[in-house]
Amino acid sequence: MVRLMSDRELRDKVRQVGIEQNEMLLSGSWWHSIDLGHGLVTPGVHSLAELQGIYASLDLPEDLSGKTLLDIGCWDGFYSFETERCGARVTAVDCWRPSNFFAAREALKSKAEFHELSVYELGKDTFGSFDIVLFMGVLYHLRHPLLALENVCELTSDFAIIESHIIDKMREGDEPAMEFYEFDELGGQYDNWWAPNLKCMAQMTRSAGFARVELLFRNDTRAAIKAYRRWNDKPESIAPNLRILDVLNATTFNHRFPYRGRNSGLSIWAEGLAETARRWEVRVEVGGFEIHPTYVGPPGDPQYSSLTQINVPIPRGLEPGQTSVCFWHDGKLSNDFEITLTEATRW
Repeated sequence: MVRLMSDRELRDKVRQVGIEQNEMLLSGSWWHSIDLGHGLVTPGVHSLAELQGIYASLDLPEDLSGKTLLDIGCWDGFYSFETERCGARVTAVDCWRPSNFFAAREALKSKAEFHELSVYELGKDTFGSFDIVLFMGVLYHLRHPLLALENVCELTSDFAIIESHIIDKMREGDEPAMEFYEFDELGGQYDNWWAPNLKCMAQMTRSAGFARVELLFRNDTRAAIKAYRRWNDKPESIAPNLRILDVLNATTFNHRFPYRGRNSGLSIWAEGLAETARRWEVRVEVGGFEIHPTYVGPPGDPQYSSLTQINVPIPRGLEPGQTSVCFWHDGKLSNDFEITLTEATRW
């Protein structure tokens, strides 16, 4: 004969299950301290106060409603869950399946998606793009850091936050530099491969395709930068004497423009640009994304010596179709010039 539990016994049973679940959550090895509510905080190596302080320094909007956010290298998930709490639709990625992330997600009733992927496997074609990308504590773990930053750029439609170990305190001089570690020279960890100084990290980030970076915080061993896909100084009106006359493929010098891959660069032929303009002063916009030129100067053909040639990579994250190109310098904006980006083929 089956005996039904009384209401009191049932409540006691539910209470005991809850206690056991909480004990499981608060045991084990946690990197992040995560507030699970009801007075429960996971026992992370990094305290809740420390992580909240770092989060505050990231200069994220208080209200992230309507924003899509990708957290690459999410680990236990503090930043994933904190940005979700502020309204973001969050996708989290790590190169393994961290059990703590799933335990915290269940306890928080989070809707954050998780994908077990390497940063080298991420791309817009298969993963889409995100308003905001977090790339924190990952760079120095990578064998191919510049490739990873290029992938991060491709996934970012507004800005990314990139945080890393830095070597400024250990290395004198102001030149961009990065140290390589063959074995476990950095922190005794076998998977720490590189560490840049702050200047190197900023320059690599711009070289990967971001338009500009700003420093968020820096201490003796860590730094974070905010990397934007656009500048904030685009003039509002077009200067009539600054004109794009033609745009060619920078490699084949025809009007075929693959939007990515080999031969995916533009050569802008313009008039009215000052001879003293240097390439780090010229801003180029292609399809709404902005990028640094790789060359600004006279064309190779002497008959066009009155013109300026501006070579620029096609920004990452664009798609095939009609696209406008413009540039500006010293507060003067050129006209828009329309081109058509196509799938990459051999020509």
